[in-house]
Amino acid sequence: MKLKTLIPLLLILALTACFSEPKKLAEMEVYEGPILESENVEVTMTEGTILKLVIKGNKQLTFSNGDLQFPETIRIDFFDSNGDTTSILTAMEGIYDAETKLYRAYGDVVVRNLKKKQTLKTEELFWNPNTEKIYTDQFFIVTTETDLIQGTGLDAPQDFSEFTVLNPKDSEFLIKDTNENN
Repeated sequence: MKLKTLIPLLLILALTACFSEPKKLAEMEVYEGPILESENVEVTMTEGTILKLVIKGNKQLTFSNGDLQFPETIRIDFFDSNGDTTSILTAMEGIYDAETKLYRAYGDVVVRNLKKKQTLKTEELFWNPNTEKIYTDQFFIVTTETDLIQGTGLDAPQDFSEFTVLNPKDSEFLIKDTNENN
């Protein structure tokens, strides 16, 4: 008699397991992680035959929506029409947002203009490749050969040849040459 009771019970359990399986599949999360992981990436962008910039990263993650992530440093070298490096942007991490078409660099962000010998330091910076502009709404420090400028919020062309300070800090310091031979 126990066998007659046990068989229908097992049949009910088996059917319940079969019908609950689609629910489990429907409840599964969609994978939103990277679809491709690359190491020691170097992307060169040109306009015709003119080198415009080179993006380097120790690691690049590519996502299905077109976003890119550089979790282990990012470096962008910008070039002028003669092929000379004008400025270099470096950061601990970077992200390209495919929807907004903006790059976001964060963590010890440094932009150096090699010709003017000026340096921008901040914790977060955006770069718009379409307008060729960089900007931040964060605190920053700019050092030139003669000045130290601090503030919050800055806009500049990607070569960092000039810049606009949105909210300057009250103090601007003159950097004196320590060479007394002048």
